[in-house]
Amino acid sequence: MPDTQSTHPDPPGFVTAPTRPDPPGPVGWPSPDPRRPGHTEPVRAVRRVFQAFGAVLGVQALAAFAVLLILNSYRRGAAGWLLPLIAVADLAATVQIGWLAIRDIRLAGGRTAGPRRILTALVALLIAGLAAGGYAAHRHATAPVPGALGTPVQDGDLTFTASAPHCGLKIKGITPHGTLCRIRLTTANAGSTPLRLDAASQHLHGNGGAHPGSFLVRSSRSKKYGTSASRTLPAGSSSTTNLLFDVPRGFTPRALELHASKNSQGIRIKIGSA
Repeated sequence: MPDTQSTHPDPPGFVTAPTRPDPPGPVGWPSPDPRRPGHTEPVRAVRRVFQAFGAVLGVQALAAFAVLLILNSYRRGAAGWLLPLIAVADLAATVQIGWLAIRDIRLAGGRTAGPRRILTALVALLIAGLAAGGYAAHRHATAPVPGALGTPVQDGDLTFTASAPHCGLKIKGITPHGTLCRIRLTTANAGSTPLRLDAASQHLHGNGGAHPGSFLVRSSRSKKYGTSASRTLPAGSSSTTNLLFDVPRGFTPRALELHASKNSQGIRIKIGSA
């Protein structure tokens, strides 16, 4: 069977040239990239420092907003465990941002020792500021609530109303080490369970430091008085008693601090011009 494919000989003078790919450039093949796939241009060290610093400042702003929200809302009572939780999360985020930035700067190569030191110093300063701010916020959250003499003030389920102190008293049956200061205290239990009020948790502050109190009680068999370390207040009831403080001679009372329990936030009542 004859071959149906026809051949056409090249015309005289025709020269066959070898085929070559288009030259690299905007209209040809892209230039070969010697870098490995997925590799991007390293971030400049100075720019990475500013990026990390801005991210850390943003974290601090969020933490400060959360702290202010807690301290100025009904969640204030939970500040004892919420504030440490926020501090730990803030510290972890700050350290991670700083560590990632230092790693990126090292991968960039070149002279990066200076920017890395600057970034480390900035992160350390921010951590120190975070610790100081957390301590201040904790002190503010746990500070006693201010009160006034003769005005009911509540701590927990107890409401206190205290009179001005009278010092230099002599009470039959009680021999003080210094001198006695007496405060008339009315306590009301608004809770649903009986509460035990500890006299040692009540303190009178002055120019000789803080001094714990004791309750004045009278013996049922004699006219002599004694002291008691605590008393129980039934639910929904109130009582008035005398709170005694054995203070040094020449003591000047400045403030009275009352607590419903040993670890409660408490109430601080200024006395005089203190």
